[in-house]
Amino acid sequence: MSNTTNDLVQKLDTATYWINQIYPVLQIVFGTFGNMFNIIIFMRRELRNNPCSMYFLAGAINNCFVVDIGLFSRYLASSWNWDPSTTNNALCKIRNLFIYSPLTLALWFIALASIDRFLSSSRSVRLRQMSSLPVARKAIMITTIFIFLSYIHILIYFKTLPSSSGSTCSFSPYGYILFLSFFGPIISCILPIMLMSIFGILMIYNVHNIHGQNNLHGNNRQTKRLRSNDRQLSIMVLFQILITTVISIPYFALAIYNAIAIVMFHYKLSASGLAIYNFAYNLFRLLYFTNPVLTFYIYTLTGPKFRTEMKHCIQYGLKSVVTTIGLKRYLSLRVQQVLLGENQLVNTINIPLSQNRRRGNAVHPV
Repeated sequence: MSNTTNDLVQKLDTATYWINQIYPVLQIVFGTFGNMFNIIIFMRRELRNNPCSMYFLAGAINNCFVVDIGLFSRYLASSWNWDPSTTNNALCKIRNLFIYSPLTLALWFIALASIDRFLSSSRSVRLRQMSSLPVARKAIMITTIFIFLSYIHILIYFKTLPSSSGSTCSFSPYGYILFLSFFGPIISCILPIMLMSIFGILMIYNVHNIHGQNNLHGNNRQTKRLRSNDRQLSIMVLFQILITTVISIPYFALAIYNAIAIVMFHYKLSASGLAIYNFAYNLFRLLYFTNPVLTFYIYTLTGPKFRTEMKHCIQYGLKSVVTTIGLKRYLSLRVQQVLLGENQLVNTINIPLSQNRRRGNAVHPV
């Protein structure tokens, strides 16, 4: 091995090490914060009655499992060499079932939201009626059960196996390795991305047609649906589809390369090739794990209604804190108006005395 190659391998190994040390910590912190906020916001009365919000809520709950169980356990295993599943056979099977399944569901809930937006924007009354809360609940339940059942083979083939360092939680035999190398990318990347892309394009087509026809402008109910929460949710879904596709394709491409070249045809990589592959695999895998992390920040940037509800949540939380610890009485009315959103109180106090008398209200000295 030449000095140049050795230098490249060393630099890539160092970069891989630091990526695995730093990036997962940021994902866990920002992912936990964002998904908890998503759960709070989509459970608010103004949003929870929308079927698309139901998919977002299910996705946020699922993403908490991905970030706080899947990502966190992988981080402890890779960075701190703490992995109880390497010595416990049952834990090895259950841990991997609850990593693969929620990670796959993260993209499937986006696909379901894109289907719902297509149905909601359709000109067909029958299709629009399918965009409803009962349908959303059934779709979430059926999809969750289907994904978990599709990974049930993990309970059979994943086990603790002896390794050079003692034992490891892995899978065998070769036939199953080949099957999982193709099955994983197909069900977790290809199918949901294809569905969300197809229905995202159809949703854009529906919206364009509705706005392009003059005879529909008189339909107040349909126009209002497109100009209010539904339209904002559609924009949020479209941006999420775009970002999800961009950060998932590299991982999918590398996974297919691994399945065909390395697993199927047993292609042997050189030292530099192996270093490049390991660096790309770790980087693209972490990018793929970013899907459950980014949702809150995508919604915040693209959804005015979402930002309004977030502001109300923050104001409610601040009001509860300052009231509990007794700081509210020390705040000026202006500060209460800005921080706590107490517009009604300020507006009432600022009403002129003469106006109160004209309304017939009794004014008493404080």
